[in-house]
Amino acid sequence: MGVPITFMDKFNPNQFEILGINAGRDEFDMRPSKCYINPIQHNKDGSETNGSKANTRSTLILNTFPDSIYYTADNADKPFTITYARIFIRRK
Repeated sequence: MGVPITFMDKFNPNQFEILGINAGRDEFDMRPSKCYINPIQHNKDGSETNGSKANTRSTLILNTFPDSIYYTADNADKPFTITYARIFIRRK
């Protein structure tokens, strides 16, 4: 099951086993399996910023351009969004 990272405040090792996390960075030796080339974050106000966060989180491909923040990249055919970090746990 995927739970928010705030779950760690309530984590009971006698009840749950931590399997992993869907976010990563080089300093944690965890990286997403796809690396987006030149990612761009498109903001609600129409401005664009560096989209490097796309390479540290899980992403969801979108079929349409949303009214909210979304990302594009040189090697992505469609817009995408990033997900909040989730910890994967299993009940013992």
